[in-house]
Amino acid sequence: MEKRDLAFGRIVDIFRKELEEPELELTFASSAKTVAKWDSINNLILITALEEEFDVDFPIDVILKADNIGDLCDYLVQNSTKI
Repeated sequence: MEKRDLAFGRIVDIFRKELEEPELELTFASSAKTVAKWDSINNLILITALEEEFDVDFPIDVILKADNIGDLCDYLVQNSTKI
């Protein structure tokens, strides 16, 4: 399994937990526009949970440029040693 797929699986788990949606279906293209509970407040919670899980810091420019979960995965694959 590729690192991107491994990161994606863990991201899905985090989103389900933090958004309290155990059946939430996500894809690499999922974004705040397509996920009902992914609002600005929950974005902070999600980013913090991802930083803790993957032992990385998301620079503000990465957060602002990330359009979807695929972008988050790509950043994590490139910057985390915890995948």
